[in-house]
Amino acid sequence: MRFLILLLFPVLSFSQSRLDTLRFLNGKVKILAPQELKPMSDQMWTAKYQKRARPLLVLSDDDGEVNLLADMTPQPAAESQLASFKDFQIQQLKSRRPDLELLSDGVKTINGKKVGYFTFVTQAIDQKVFNYYFFTIVDGKVLFFSFNCIEKLQKKWEQTADQIVASLKIT
Repeated sequence: MRFLILLLFPVLSFSQSRLDTLRFLNGKVKILAPQELKPMSDQMWTAKYQKRARPLLVLSDDDGEVNLLADMTPQPAAESQLASFKDFQIQQLKSRRPDLELLSDGVKTINGKKVGYFTFVTQAIDQKVFNYYFFTIVDGKVLFFSFNCIEKLQKKWEQTADQIVASLKIT
């Protein structure tokens, strides 16, 4: 029995976050989000993202090391364009961020909707950042999500990020 407890200890020490259901866009979008993430303050937003427009959803932990954002693109789009949109986004990021290390990408079906995604690591000022971008079509436009955390927290948060993506429901 003690051996089993010792085997499970590393798993328990990296236990996953508790997730709550968030609804937005008039209830059309439902997604799970970690309870540790709260709406980001305006001061933190400005410090992290300067003058960029604040998106629909901006959640962060207390230290700003783990973030979940969501926003809509203004251009019309169709589900059939998700793979092209994904490829375009990756190319745009690579052109601006030569340090980008692409980890995975694709398009999959989640709860009956096609969802494009890609994961990558980039260099911030003082450390690397793990990013998980995913997106789908809502009302003929791209709903884009970005989950990120500092690289040293990637092992703790990557499985939670997968759960967030897998929970996405559009009605």
